[in-house]
Amino acid sequence: MSGPRPVLIVDDDAALRATLSEQLALDGEFAPAEAATLAEAAEKLGGDARFDAVLLDIGLPDGDGREFCAKLRRDGIKIPIIMLTGADAEQDVVRGLDAGANDYIAKPFRLNELLA
Repeated sequence: MSGPRPVLIVDDDAALRATLSEQLALDGEFAPAEAATLAEAAEKLGGDARFDAVLLDIGLPDGDGREFCAKLRRDGIKIPIIMLTGADAEQDVVRGLDAGANDYIAKPFRLNELLA
């Protein structure tokens, strides 16, 4: 049996990051890491870091998560990226998926839906 799966949570809402981290770590299946900005996320994704997934907000203080997602894809990063955001209009969903996200979940979300 392998250890917990590393997941990077990128969101500027500290309370949401903390709650989501706590919930993901509860059963030991996931090992969450957190980033409040795109710069922090880029740092954590660089080098020899390995994540099984990224939960990425769109509205971050230093940029747009969709643009960051598109850059990751251009750089050859293929790990699953799930947009987790309050922007839930059809065009927002389409732009997120077009940027390379594997899935798009609008806030507020149900934890079991996210885990699935």
